[in-house]
Amino acid sequence: MPKDANPGQINAALLIEASKLVAKPAASGDKITQVLRLLSEWAKLQFPRVLLPNYQSRELEVAYHYGLRADKLAGRAYSVRFNQGLTGYVWRSGQVALVTDVTSEPLFVTRIAEPIEGSLQHIGFISVPITIEGKTVGVLSAQRRANPRRRYADDVDLLRVVATLIGPVMQRMRSRAENISFVPGELDRDSDRYIRLCEAHGIIGASRALLSAVKEIDQVKDSDAPILLLGESGTGKEMFAGMAHREGRRKHKPFVCINCASIPEHLLESELFGHEKGSFTGAYRRRQGKIEQADGGTLFLDEIGDMPLDLQAKLLRVLQDKHVQPIGSDSPRHVDFRLITATHVNLIAAMESGCFRLDLYYRLNVFPISLPALHQRPEDIPRLAQHFLNHYCQMYERSAKFTHDVHERLCSFPWPGNVRQLQNVVERTVLKADTHWVTVDQIDAVLGAEAERGLCTPRSEEFRRTPPHRAPFEQRENVRSRPYFRVRDTDRNAVEAALRESGGNQAQAARSLGLTARQLRYRLKKLHVGA
Repeated sequence: MPKDANPGQINAALLIEASKLVAKPAASGDKITQVLRLLSEWAKLQFPRVLLPNYQSRELEVAYHYGLRADKLAGRAYSVRFNQGLTGYVWRSGQVALVTDVTSEPLFVTRIAEPIEGSLQHIGFISVPITIEGKTVGVLSAQRRANPRRRYADDVDLLRVVATLIGPVMQRMRSRAENISFVPGELDRDSDRYIRLCEAHGIIGASRALLSAVKEIDQVKDSDAPILLLGESGTGKEMFAGMAHREGRRKHKPFVCINCASIPEHLLESELFGHEKGSFTGAYRRRQGKIEQADGGTLFLDEIGDMPLDLQAKLLRVLQDKHVQPIGSDSPRHVDFRLITATHVNLIAAMESGCFRLDLYYRLNVFPISLPALHQRPEDIPRLAQHFLNHYCQMYERSAKFTHDVHERLCSFPWPGNVRQLQNVVERTVLKADTHWVTVDQIDAVLGAEAERGLCTPRSEEFRRTPPHRAPFEQRENVRSRPYFRVRDTDRNAVEAALRESGGNQAQAARSLGLTARQLRYRLKKLHVGA
């Protein structure tokens, strides 16, 4: 749009473009997201969202959005109860709701608003009903800054017309035939609910492999049975753990996470079990451990395969006795928590090599769930890529779109780093883009750089432009386990590159190299990197 266009011209052009979008033969969810993107980029109605009802929890949940934070989506911070706030009023009454300053309206739930230019001051919020055949089926909301050139009445009219446009799109989605085709069975019957579960927790996708994992989470969410999440790094294990907690009966209690690989071994015991004041040098006050913090709720131990053997024995004792004893304490404390663990290590091989306790394994492996790698659900890649593109265009105030052949190229890449790697690639591409279009050549340049660093498998050789400095660590590891490789001088370049890419974050660098954090620290010491 021309910068000097008046609001009337902008609204007219936006509605024409939105009408074209909803008429295209694309997935309905993608159509709605693209319409929301127009509202943000053209009309400056920022953080637009569509909320749909969850009758079980009696809440309105974000189903589609442009620019909202993934962490707050996963924590359901944007959800509102049917009887709560302005959004709930719109849902109940079918009327429009408008505030010109969210900080001065007592009825407004400020947690659902996002700061603009670092502030919530002078932010307006508009909500309009989405109706089908006279019945309110959802709510369309957006926020804006004070702008003397745009009247609120014009924005209300625009949102009401957009709500009228997307209403029929949502109605057609009930058939869900365009989203995915399933073999007839239980998953097919419940797929709508599983897709909604994914959206409510910030998980993008509708493939059979992904929804099968969601189905298993749904089956075990209300029990106290330990869950063991298995899958490669970057497959969203913490998000699935959060889903199991927030959908279960302990959802109003704490959800406590700890990554066993990212904390040095000598600190991990204190982090888990806590300590008393004066129990060791530097213990200036009593500290409650993660296990005690999770009392009544859920404890998520990520990368459990990297936990030292002596701590495995202490954790097993906690699981057996339901008591935790902080370092330096003589009195154990009762704890009641649901345990969810995750690992990308082959625990069977770890047990055979003496690195993991057999008795603890059987305590943890009550309900194992395998999370699919990204290359196992390629049909989700276009939707994920578009989601990240929208997010980073909003974050960096860019206006970029993929050319038609980009999705095909992204689907053909093996993604050894899974969703996290795809997210990084899209962010880097948005920052490097010098036009409104992201082309396949630009994507190839970024993917080629990924391959050069060794972040590839034999299936991605077509993206390699020059030979890497070394064979990737993954290609040297035994297929059944992840042993400690002999350190070679040729590893220096890969280790240094991984640290640069992660901004010095050793845990992230280790994951990108297929190593544990402890293995990476050993290499840093042996190679004198960063010394």
